[in-house]
Amino acid sequence: MVRYLLLCCLWCYGFSTSLHAQTNSGQITQKLHITDTRSNPIFGVYVIHKAQSWLITTTDIDGECEFRTDWFSPEDTIQFQGMGYKVITYTIAELKHLRKIQLEDLNFLLDETIVTSISMEELLNKAMNQMSKPIRNQVPLCRFYGRSQYEKITEYRNLALESRREFGYYFTSGNVRCKNVWDKAFRSYFIPTHSARSFNLTNDGSDTLSPLYITTAETRFDAGTRKIFTLMRTIQLYAPLFNSLRFYEIHPRESDSLDYVFNFQTKPSHYPDDIRISCKGTFTLDYQTYRLKSMTFDYIDYQLFRQVILTDRRKTASPFSTQATLTFGYTPEGQIYIRSCKQETRWKHDLGKDFILIEQPSRMHPASGKLIEKEAFYCYEYLPVKESLQTQSVLTKIHVIQRNPAGKYEPEIFRTLPILLDNTKATADLNRFKEIEQQFQENSEKTYYPDNYINGFNGFSGRGRADKGYQLNLQTVRRQLFEQFPIPETPGTAKPD
Repeated sequence: MVRYLLLCCLWCYGFSTSLHAQTNSGQITQKLHITDTRSNPIFGVYVIHKAQSWLITTTDIDGECEFRTDWFSPEDTIQFQGMGYKVITYTIAELKHLRKIQLEDLNFLLDETIVTSISMEELLNKAMNQMSKPIRNQVPLCRFYGRSQYEKITEYRNLALESRREFGYYFTSGNVRCKNVWDKAFRSYFIPTHSARSFNLTNDGSDTLSPLYITTAETRFDAGTRKIFTLMRTIQLYAPLFNSLRFYEIHPRESDSLDYVFNFQTKPSHYPDDIRISCKGTFTLDYQTYRLKSMTFDYIDYQLFRQVILTDRRKTASPFSTQATLTFGYTPEGQIYIRSCKQETRWKHDLGKDFILIEQPSRMHPASGKLIEKEAFYCYEYLPVKESLQTQSVLTKIHVIQRNPAGKYEPEIFRTLPILLDNTKATADLNRFKEIEQQFQENSEKTYYPDNYINGFNGFSGRGRADKGYQLNLQTVRRQLFEQFPIPETPGTAKPD
């Protein structure tokens, strides 16, 4: 019987050493270059003080590292650990005479089968090769859909002003390549069939918002904004592995997990000219398939095509910063998709004249009020749209409904759906205005925005605000769409992975 051997991976190295003394400061540093036996630089080698198990440094993408040696005695032992390579040790005295160190590959014997370990570069390349984007869409269309869940909680000065839980369909063109700088062929829509939606309260929570969004020279907000879908697209375009690794510092991370875990951070010199996100976090690869499993952002500032900053302020940081955690799935054909995303956006700057954004805050004066927008998304399955439904007609129906969504409130549905965001505080805050169940009932099957308020758009007759049949037309389009994509069954109380 073939036994599975879990590879306790040793993080890679090779190096060339140069020693120099800084006589005016008394510091002595050593620069090392670590390679494999084929003289290829090894990224992510751990340099460890053996006696104290102290991580001194790691090698960069060129296999180089530098550390002070005057902190140690000549007899102290330094250990070099590289994933898939034999551990090697030297004393500080021995390192002074070395210019280049080569690490040998590890080979394991498994019942007559020889398994050779994989280098860091090979591992990351294998992961990236499974994430290649399909060809560009020539015209906008939705190629995938699935039952999905969306939640949002909006807080202003630590007071919850909104709580939304929605269940329905997610439609998307998939992880396609950009057609042009505006990414015009990409599409992403969430269409709720059921909604538990509270009132949208004013900044001080004393009244409801009417209207729900304003765009003027001085005041800009949109209570219905959903930043999570913009973030998801940003990650598909620019995050590590989805884009070139040369824009990031990437280092292996010690973990109890059997999977491969890495830290990453955008190189400041590449943002925003070469890569449109400035971020720091971790990602995890499956140890058997090398597929991307999850990604966590300690922070992510992004400048996506649809979130534009004035040209002369281009290098200004985005007015908000986000923390996020994502998990990923793969279709049977190997197409990667975002299974879940949870994010928290905090506004750092009020907009004013310095920022021109298509993406608005949920309330006016977001930085002054310490606006926090919490959002969560979960996709229960990722299915191909039938070719007969990949049409402009179907896309228009999806677009119209998403512009002004509505969903029916059925208490039993939301008692069985898993909770993606902790809404305990939000429920207590909103109950002070009116009992939240009554709010849900009053918003049942009610469109999000006032009739024809979205720039006069109705998507039906071209008559704009003069079309008195807006609600009737919207209901007709919803019915037509759900004849083609039947209202989905809820997944039950099982918590999403």
